[in-house]
Amino acid sequence: MILDLDRQQFGRSELAISGSLELGLSADRPQVAQVAGNLVVRNLESRVLLSGCLQAESRAECGRCLEEFTIHWDFPVDVIVLRDIDSDESEGETLLITQRTGEVDLRESIRECAVLGYPQSLLCKSDCLGLCPECGIDRNQATCECSKNEVDPRWEGLP
Repeated sequence: MILDLDRQQFGRSELAISGSLELGLSADRPQVAQVAGNLVVRNLESRVLLSGCLQAESRAECGRCLEEFTIHWDFPVDVIVLRDIDSDESEGETLLITQRTGEVDLRESIRECAVLGYPQSLLCKSDCLGLCPECGIDRNQATCECSKNEVDPRWEGLP
């Protein structure tokens, strides 16, 4: 996840990204993810623009059934490396790195993009049935005899 500014040719090229990334999320979320993909690199006179979509994979716990599963998510990356250190440029939502020469470590910028793209609700599958609220059995693996149609009496009059 390194971009070498000294060896980067002018114009358009691609940078392959692959490796393990520390996410730094809360304790109940994954701490490490595997990240892969290609970024488009546009090396201009005073700046280098990196953009693309990367894929991440990690282990997580389902929010309904509490089973561990592998989660996959895509996240966009937009980074600008400014070579003109005196520039007052601001690009809104785009991450900005200021460095004239040498190797640029993109790990922190990619980490920020991965965390922003991380899914809010974690489900092992879209039709996960979760746990029974009465007996706690995993409804994906077995059925229970708990009452399923218990209706709150305040709702009985509604059609």
